[in-house]
Amino acid sequence: MDGYIQNLKVKAFPIKTGKIVAILHEKDAKELGVMAGDRLELSNKKNGKKCVAVADITHHYIKEDEIGLFEEAIEGLGTKNGNLITAKATEPLKSLDFIKKKMMGEKLSHAEICEVVKDIAEERLSDIEATAFVSAVYMKGLDLDETISMAKALIADGNKIEFKKGIIVDKHSVGGTNGRASMIIVPIVASTGLLIPKTSSRSITSASGTADSMEVLANVSLPMEKIKSITEKVGGVIAWGGAVDLAPADDKIIKIEHPLSLDPEGQVIASVLAKKASVGSKFVVIDLPVGKYVKIKDKEIALRMAKKFVQVGKEIGMHVEAVITDGEEPSGLAFGPALEAKYALEVLEGKRFDNLAQKSCELAGILFEMVGKARPAKGYAMALEILESGRALKKMKEIIKAQGGKINSSDEIKFAPFKKELKSGTDGIIEEVNIKLVTKIARFAGAPANKSAGVMLHKLVGEKIKEGEELMTIYAENKEKLKVAEQFALKEIPFRFKRIILQTIK
Repeated sequence: MDGYIQNLKVKAFPIKTGKIVAILHEKDAKELGVMAGDRLELSNKKNGKKCVAVADITHHYIKEDEIGLFEEAIEGLGTKNGNLITAKATEPLKSLDFIKKKMMGEKLSHAEICEVVKDIAEERLSDIEATAFVSAVYMKGLDLDETISMAKALIADGNKIEFKKGIIVDKHSVGGTNGRASMIIVPIVASTGLLIPKTSSRSITSASGTADSMEVLANVSLPMEKIKSITEKVGGVIAWGGAVDLAPADDKIIKIEHPLSLDPEGQVIASVLAKKASVGSKFVVIDLPVGKYVKIKDKEIALRMAKKFVQVGKEIGMHVEAVITDGEEPSGLAFGPALEAKYALEVLEGKRFDNLAQKSCELAGILFEMVGKARPAKGYAMALEILESGRALKKMKEIIKAQGGKINSSDEIKFAPFKKELKSGTDGIIEEVNIKLVTKIARFAGAPANKSAGVMLHKLVGEKIKEGEELMTIYAENKEKLKVAEQFALKEIPFRFKRIILQTIK
């Protein structure tokens, strides 16, 4: 049905709200038959642009026959202050019935999931309605068919990068640990002629995301055209995925999940593979770290997820191999954008070789075996040779230059000016390092918002330590943050020492 349409004059508010909101005078709201939280379809007849907004109602600030719009709506409609637009109440959304269906634990069809994803992407669902869907998925789960449908819906909703030629590969870690393996894997892989357009996230709960660390070296906010051209030119790119709408509905779902740290298994799998498909990846290796302080705490869960990753990948035309890795100890010694960027460069420069370097070569090696670059069980040796020969470092410098960067050496990276060294109060052997606590210390110090802040460990699991030896160094942007981080570290000690004497009998 067409419904009642009203012409309204735009009153522009130069504020970003993170969603499309329209403020109506209460008399106009009554005319349109809407209440606060209802949806309005807004149209700009001059250019034909439309959007759906959530209505807010007032009798202050907005006059009759006016409509208050924030930046998101103004950009979406291509309008400005004083222009006329039309508004009408939207019809009831079918997706609301599907959300209720999922809340009851019923299975959704492919068409129903597509409808929900489309309405989330187009901002047709209110925050409460979209949150209800995410909560239902978290509590009731997505089975394999629903996960496949979700991945396909996210892909259909977003933009895609089309490469004219070449084999497109990628890598993703479900996360929870430190260490920027991607910054080592991408140049190793790209140096062989494979294309690896790595779009990465910024940190949500960790001390750094790959995009945060790469941004220390070069620009990561790249448009799709730039991601495509750099990848075709030098073989690889390490960019921030949030700068391009590869799966906009998924980005909105992630924002809803974040406050309560919700990670529904099916949604995670669909999200990851949708974004890999959007950049044209045909061969993908998935890293599933398992440990009590990372996201996946149980090997059985990791095995189930690994199988689903492979099955869903197959359904969307992608060859996926999922590997379960050891997440019990830190991946390298660094926590924080600059510290992790420096550490990754030091691995590429041949200054370090540890569990982070080994893991990077193992994952790169799997990709080589998947595409036939290396014979079975020979991929690791190939990746290691590329790393030790300096070819990976040379390729990383090409990538940094192509992304507008100027830093070419680990020696050029500086840390935050205020630091505190914490020392051991006893002799012993390090039995455990609590990754979650070290991450919190780094965040208290200012990471990842302040890229030069963070924590550098000096000891890992299995290493001996003497009283007075350094355990870690905290780097902070100011004295206040350094003090808070230090106090937390002393209260919640992230190291556990192995006891040699287990019991004394007298």
